Amino acid sequence: MTCSIYFTLPSIVLHCSIKEDILNEIDLILLFSWALFSEEEFMNMLTKYNNLSTPSLDKLSWSHLKYVLKNNVCLNNIIKITNACLDLGYWPSHFKISATIVIPKPNKSSYDTPKFFRLIILLNILGKLIEKVIGNKLQFHAISNNFIHQSQLGGLKFKSIMDASIALTHIIHLGWVKHLLTSTFAFDITQFFSLLNYYLLTLILGKVGFDLRVVKFFSNYLIDRKTHYFWNSFTSPSCDVNVRVGQDSALSSILLALYLLPFLHILENHLKFFKILIFILSFVDNGLLIAQSKSFHLSNFLLFCSYNVMSNLL
Repeated sequence: MTCSIYFTLPSIVLHCSIKEDILNEIDLILLFSWALFSEEEFMNMLTKYNNLSTPSLDKLSWSHLKYVLKNNVCLNNIIKITNACLDLGYWPSHFKISATIVIPKPNKSSYDTPKFFRLIILLNILGKLIEKVIGNKLQFHAISNNFIHQSQLGGLKFKSIMDASIALTHIIHLGWVKHLLTSTFAFDITQFFSLLNYYLLTLILGKVGFDLRVVKFFSNYLIDRKTHYFWNSFTSPSCDVNVRVGQDSALSSILLALYLLPFLHILENHLKFFKILIFILSFVDNGLLIAQSKSFHLSNFLLFCSYNVMSNLL
């Protein structure tokens, strides 16, 4: 009978400064054209959302938006606005404004650190719909064109924590068949959402083959964002929030998956170069390195070597 040993890596912090030439280690994918949006894309997206959801920043709910978009003139005008945003590489400043509600997490002994608070972010309802439609198309292109690394199992359509669990179980059982012991090394990328480098993201979008209009659009979409913080009766002045991809946005999951994509490919190539046989599983900002050998001593040593390689890349 064999078992797995789990090591938890202290959180890794991504460097904000970048070296552009690191992307030369992955192959350039040919550009493909970005199709115009359709009525069907918008209406299919609308049907997925609950009419009883919390009103957005503009005090409107999904039920209001569904009612408005029953009118074909309104629907087609919104589609024209969306297509124009991509053509011009521009995201309206009206959609870049948010409200951030600060809520204390229950049953904490003290509230002297930020992690004891939950942030609820309210966005413009129409902006949210357009983001969701763009995000859906972005995911479709990324997955259908094999941009996503095979180890990425979180924050994407048709993939979930269940897939990660099944993959890990499958690897362990394969090891049992070969009489190998399995060790795993868990890691977390600290402040992954808040320390993302926007310039590197746009380079990655171009590297993996997205239309230049899409790259230009996200160059504008990611900047000049503002929010007001609300905490009980306190309301802050308008604050710049240009240092993150928000977990509240429908585009966050696919953008973060694409941002992490080069790192996973480069890490895999470096491990192969050093002849370190390691499986990788990635779930948004968490990951797992998996090693198998005849002894835990050797598999643990392989994980230690992998950690050194990964640390140097980060």
